[in-house]
Amino acid sequence: MSTISPKSAGLVTIRYVVMSVLNRLGDYSLKNFLRYTQIAIEGFSESLAMYHIGAGSDVVYLHMSTAKTAPLPADYVNWIKVGYPIEGKLKVISNDNNILLPRVFDDTGEYVGPVYGEAIGATDLSNIVFFSDHWRNGQFVGGMYGLPGGIDTAGFRVDMENRQLVFSGSTPRSEIVLEYTTSGLKTDGSSLIPRECVAALRTYVLWMKDENDPRIAYNAKERLKRNHEEEIEALRSFSNAFSASEYLAMIYQSSYQSPKR
Repeated sequence: MSTISPKSAGLVTIRYVVMSVLNRLGDYSLKNFLRYTQIAIEGFSESLAMYHIGAGSDVVYLHMSTAKTAPLPADYVNWIKVGYPIEGKLKVISNDNNILLPRVFDDTGEYVGPVYGEAIGATDLSNIVFFSDHWRNGQFVGGMYGLPGGIDTAGFRVDMENRQLVFSGSTPRSEIVLEYTTSGLKTDGSSLIPRECVAALRTYVLWMKDENDPRIAYNAKERLKRNHEEEIEALRSFSNAFSASEYLAMIYQSSYQSPKR
């Protein structure tokens, strides 16, 4: 019978990183706790998560409107995958920036707003064509695109101005599954982050707390910056390291495809 010994958690809070910084500075007054917490939140959400580790992802289920749009989550940063469930699997939808964004204009050509219906005084949406291809009375009316004879398949475009996804083609009006990069950090420092990010985030806080202080010598700031860059390189090496099976697969593939004599 095996016994499980207690181990440190693989996830830690932002608060843990800030307390580690305060401990190294010998500051036990908590006077700078909130300031360092905000620096740590900015460092993780604006640097580590998006550019170095690809962490901070989340999945939400959205409901498509009659205008074939779906609202983006408040913590949305960038999309990873978009799709819809079908027969127990997720069918991925392609990104298409040629999709026309929904905008409403009046008879004089003045911009009214992004919302149909009330924005133009309409009470019956059944006769409004949102796109060249649309759902009407439960039936899909496909639009033509590109080469003659082609029928547009499912596609989406991000409308950042109105914080929504816009769909076109044969996307069924069902639940939309969005996997996205999220800011996802609470301002009280209770958000969980991977433990491998601790060292890089700690050096970021130590660097940025002095970066805009004119009383700190330039060479001291450069030393803190170099320390942070070294931890970033270590984090990248950890995040990009491949397993033994991946290495063997790469060797097998290269040897299998090489010319034979």
